[in-house]
Amino acid sequence: MIKHKKIGCLILSAVLLLSAAPLSSASGATISELEAKRKALSAETDKAMQAIEDLESKQLSVEEEIATMDQAMNSIQAELDAAQADLDTITAALEQSQKDLEEATQKRDDQFDLLGKRMKYLQQKGSSGYLEILLEAESFQDLFLRMEYVNDIMSYDREILDELQEIQATIEEKTKQIEEEQAAQQEVVDLYNEKVASMQTVLDEKKALVASYEADMDKYEQLIAANKKADQEVLNEIAKQQGSSTVYYTGNGTLGWPVPSRAASSSSLSSGFVQRTNPVTGKWESHSGYDIPASYGADIVAAESGLVTYAGWMNGYGYTVMISHGGGLTTLYGHNSSLVVSKGQTVTRGQTIAKCGSTGMSTGNHCHFSVLVNGSYVNPQSYLGVANVGY
Repeated sequence: MIKHKKIGCLILSAVLLLSAAPLSSASGATISELEAKRKALSAETDKAMQAIEDLESKQLSVEEEIATMDQAMNSIQAELDAAQADLDTITAALEQSQKDLEEATQKRDDQFDLLGKRMKYLQQKGSSGYLEILLEAESFQDLFLRMEYVNDIMSYDREILDELQEIQATIEEKTKQIEEEQAAQQEVVDLYNEKVASMQTVLDEKKALVASYEADMDKYEQLIAANKKADQEVLNEIAKQQGSSTVYYTGNGTLGWPVPSRAASSSSLSSGFVQRTNPVTGKWESHSGYDIPASYGADIVAAESGLVTYAGWMNGYGYTVMISHGGGLTTLYGHNSSLVVSKGQTVTRGQTIAKCGSTGMSTGNHCHFSVLVNGSYVNPQSYLGVANVGY
């Protein structure tokens, strides 16, 4: 799969380089050869646009998978956080229990040491130790009290020692239990960490796949742009070869408005001769003319008398008409739903040449109107008498 993808990218890059090459042989080609070149460019562009659609579909599918996985990841992460919080609580309890055990052990050791010292003292004194305490009695009552006192001390020491040993045993048992709980909870945390790591790996792979789709789409868009440029070069050459010495444009500097159903004013434009973001591709571009919205099927008329030098499908512009008015002046009418004139036909100013539509790279019914002088796009403002707009 990866190998095939790499081969596809190499082929695409090669095609892109070939398409981007200048049309060096165009000037020496016949009109039929130039038309064949245009058809080849159009077919190549159609394939590129279909490839972009396929990539967009795949990208959308993968992005939906990523969104689903993100939700699952959030759920697992929440469970991991809860499990880690429980582990932290158990660990804190274990630390406290170990501290309590150390304190209890120390108390037991201190008490045992105190008892040992007493026993050592009495052992060293022998029976005289008890006798000293008893012989110091001032009365029988005092004697009995002293005997009871010695006995109480010994009993107290034994009770305290037994109690401390019992506390130590309880804490040891509790500590062991907490250690077992901690080990079990650590396994739960480790399991969730493994799930998160595994899912993150899959997410990273899918995101990389989306990025590769985007890179491929960029290459295809470059190919389409290169084809459009090459196609325009071919059209310019065709226009030169088909150009007439007759000058049809004899007006006072103002061409006729190409969309009679729409008022001739800047407020009627949806886009002007400006730098803008293409609404279809999202790429920054130089818009080559005026966009004039109109209802589907509305008449599109010739801005001036002239010779139809092109009537057919044009890359990006869909069904298009180009009219040469002589003297190097040409007008273009794009995105039509249908054409009512053919190449080689002579038309008059205001004559219907096409019907409004949204063919080609378009987001709605409108007429794309361009003015070309010697094959180069110029601002239609001075020719239409309608101010340019900045969008």
